[in-house]
Parts: sequence; structure tokens; C-alpha cells
Amino acid sequence: MPPNRLKRISIWLASAVTSLALLASCWLPEQFETEIRFTSTGLYGVTYIGVITYAPLFGKIARGQISKEDVDRQIQQYLKFLKGDSAFKEINSIGNGRFQVRYEKEGQFAGNKQSFNFISRQGAMFRLRTTEDAKMILAGSGQALLYADRFEEVGLKMSGLIRVVTDAEVLEHNANFVRQSPTPGFTQYDWRIRNLRDPPPRLIAKLKVDPRTGVPAFGAGASGVDTDDGKE
Repeated sequence: MPPNRLKRISIWLASAVTSLALLASCWLPEQFETEIRFTSTGLYGVTYIGVITYAPLFGKIARGQISKEDVDRQIQQYLKFLKGDSAFKEINSIGNGRFQVRYEKEGQFAGNKQSFNFISRQGAMFRLRTTEDAKMILAGSGQALLYADRFEEVGLKMSGLIRVVTDAEVLEHNANFVRQSPTPGFTQYDWRIRNLRDPPPRLIAKLKVDPRTGVPAFGAGASGVDTDDGKE
């Protein structure tokens, strides 16, 4: 292959990878209800119903820095990106880079240093991960708090409910409310998010350990999880 053509292909691939990373990274939950369920043996389920917003596009529209043609083109691009994940059961554009969605996913952790990331690994709104010392950690993104001034400047807001339901022993959390779940043996942890400056949710739970081996008693084979690098 001629060197110039190889160089052009390399540049195109690098650009494509960068574009995908950008698509995955700048999403903000606006109005939403989400429930995160996990068991002490690593089974999990996630439901998200509400609005997600691609913040850079919203900001450009608010500042009048983008044409209608470019807005329409980018919205189609973001729709295609979201529809690439089958866990999005409903996706509707509601204008200005905002999308009304319903997301449902279930999976199984089957080892240490694995993670589930919503929406994506490159730009998680929240992350559920297992550690080497048999713990499950839920960590919300600090993006809203970090960029609150910029988001508020263009009119972005955030409010919603985050609920964790688990039968695992919770070691620490910053939830607003804790109560028994209607499901016997499970406890419910709620975070009421009222604005961009509320602290992101955090919860650390202890997974069940097999007394014979001293390692976490995970269920079946892994599904719906990524290898985790330990970064939050």
C-alpha cells in the first residue's frame, strides 16, 4: 500500500476513534429516575427513564454558535450512537441535543476488577464496579458538579431520583434516605438530586465470600460488564 494512502487511513482511523470517544463522553442526565439493583453474588440490573442531554450541542445551540443544518446532522449522529446499544428500549429526540430514553439492562459480575458503565465506559454517568477486596462500588460522575457554572450559564439543569436496591452489606454511602425494600432481604438507598451542585452518589458494599475459598461467591459467567482499570 502506498505510504501516503496508509497515512490517510491512519489519520481517518484516529479521527473516527476520537469522534466515538467524544460521542460517549459528554452526556448529562437532566430529569430522570434510575434504579440500580445488585445482589451480594454480583447479579445486577439497571433501569433509567428520563432525559439525557449532549451538553456540548446544547451549549452551542444556546449560544447561537451552530446552524440548524449542523444541529439536525448531529442529532441524527447521536441517535445512531444511542441506538447502537440494545439496552436503550426507547429513544426520542426532544430538541436541542436532548433525548427522552428508557434504558433497561441486566448482567452478572463474575470476578474482581469488572465494571458496568452508564452510558458508556468512555463517559459514564455512573459506574458500578468490583474491586480486588470483594467489594462493589457505585460511583456517580462528578461532571455535573465540576462544570456546574458552565452548564447553568447555558440553561442546563439536573433533577431526579437515583435508587439502589441490594441485599449486600453496605459499608458506606451518602444516600439521602434508607429504608427496607418491598423485596424481602433487600434494602433501598435513595438519592434525591435537586440541582447540578448536589454531590454524586457513592456506595460501597461487601460481596458475599465463599468460606471455603475466601473469594467472592459470584454467580454464573460474566455478562454485560467490562474489565475495569480501577479509575473512577
